[in-house]
Amino acid sequence: MSQEKFFRPKRKEIERVGEKLHGWLKKSIRIAFQLLLLALSLLVGHHLYLSLSEDSFFHLKEIEIRGCQKIEEKSLHSLLGLEGRPNLFTISLKEICKKVSSHPWVEEVRVRKVFPDRLVIEIKERKPVAILQLDELYYLDSKGVIFSPVGERDGYNFPFVTGFTKLAVEKDPQDVKDLLLKVLELLKTIEQERVPLLERISEVHMDRQEGIHLFTQTEGIKVRMGWDQFREKLKRLSLILKDLRKRGIPVAFIDCSDVRRMVVRRVSQEGHEKGGGERWAKRIH
Repeated sequence: MSQEKFFRPKRKEIERVGEKLHGWLKKSIRIAFQLLLLALSLLVGHHLYLSLSEDSFFHLKEIEIRGCQKIEEKSLHSLLGLEGRPNLFTISLKEICKKVSSHPWVEEVRVRKVFPDRLVIEIKERKPVAILQLDELYYLDSKGVIFSPVGERDGYNFPFVTGFTKLAVEKDPQDVKDLLLKVLELLKTIEQERVPLLERISEVHMDRQEGIHLFTQTEGIKVRMGWDQFREKLKRLSLILKDLRKRGIPVAFIDCSDVRRMVVRRVSQEGHEKGGGERWAKRIH
């Protein structure tokens, strides 16, 4: 009886070790089986891929490009360099996107494969909102990106942005971009507020000391806008311009840099010929 009590704990310990070993063995067999299945799947998949990538049924027959307005499709085809009807499985969508995005007029691009033999490329073109004058003329989009030289045969009707140099762009591109975004903010606000006489802007000039100047296309009025509070300034400027129109007073220059006090220089017949003019100020509360 005493011997049975003495050996019972050891027997239980051996049983526990056996159960653990059995569990570990089952788990190891299960993992090994899963790894074997994975290896077989990869092997079969690899052989299937090789077979499909050599099958003439999946050779590229058509490239469909959508969204081209300014861009000529043939220029994108030359960028792609897909010659000799490659197999659709061997074409890298990432590489296609990279090549198409290198075109200056492309803002966004999406590429997808349509099996068995077609490639669809959808692009979003950049939309110019102004023309930047440096050593030559460049298109400028709404995000302040200088993206393409203006072609000799391009028909355009955008305001010119002046006051920058190519050296300044190369030296500190981020600083120039921040200033250009200020110009674009003003142009967008003008479009939203629909201020008479400012609906057609011929030039926007940037001056680091005095801020932004506008030149109207029809009457050639120069308007100094400063750096900020564009919406409030334009609302008050609209009231002044309406009043001047009613009175029939020709204007040469309006200083809106101070939103509380706007200065107007009117054009007299003699002053217009000599480049001078009469000045008067209007305080707005």
